Amino acid sequence: MEDRSLVMSGSKHILQTRQLHPSKATTVADTPYTAYREADLRVPQGAPFYFRYDHFEPETDIEPHTHPWGQINRISLGLMEVVVDGRRLTAPAEYVIWVPANQPHSASIRQATDFLSVYMAEPLAQRLPPMACLIPQTPLVRALFEDFATRRVTAMTDAWDLRQFELLVEMLVRAGHADSYLPDSTDRQLEPILQAIRLDPADTTTLQQWVERVHSTERTLARRFQTELGMSFLQWRNRVRLLRALVWLKEDRPVQDIALALGYGTPSAFIAMFRKQVGFSPERYRRQMCGETERPTA
Repeated sequence: MEDRSLVMSGSKHILQTRQLHPSKATTVADTPYTAYREADLRVPQGAPFYFRYDHFEPETDIEPHTHPWGQINRISLGLMEVVVDGRRLTAPAEYVIWVPANQPHSASIRQATDFLSVYMAEPLAQRLPPMACLIPQTPLVRALFEDFATRRVTAMTDAWDLRQFELLVEMLVRAGHADSYLPDSTDRQLEPILQAIRLDPADTTTLQQWVERVHSTERTLARRFQTELGMSFLQWRNRVRLLRALVWLKEDRPVQDIALALGYGTPSAFIAMFRKQVGFSPERYRRQMCGETERPTA
């Protein structure tokens, strides 16, 4: 078994696990991690899946650990980071993060949020990717998750719930997956564009203007964005801007200043982009970082 505690370190909350069976402690690349958490030991034997609900305060860090089952990580709003094998997976609430069984990982939550962890045993877990990744939540996937959460379903014995979960897994499989919220590319024509936007998210150079700089055509560049990155030029740039905005919101910069610094002509244009990406306004996100967890009404 293990014990589990939340400790304060400066302004951070660190979710620690203390081994009560030292024989289960192990290391990966000389970094100690907890083999199994207390919550894992409470999962009913033979359960094909199990839902666990948590609430996290702002600036919560979860130390490295593993699970004996595959795990779906879902937050109600904001942004979540999970580090698996040195890969940092960053995802807004529109995605879940999938971590296969027995893969050491840690997590960071920067704003107050409700957290849903779904443990999946074989063979259901085999239907999802063999590597940690992001999976988008379609409207149906979100509705199925929220129905389970509203009813606080944990271990399932009801045949209807079992069928609903099987539908959820099928929809997750069909939704596809991504290695990163902000994918990269070494394509000789895309690389200079991506580098320039990363260095200056306020860069307003259009795709047509980039065509002249990288000696291509607009159609070719648009196709390469979709092929290499799975999204359009504007979608990728908006993601860069969103991640920079989240940092500045944490630093308490005014929304108007952030909008101008990111190249938006008006704060309302920035707010519209932010709301589309995150699901609520920048000020709402800032309040979430201060500890609010109520869902927005608009």
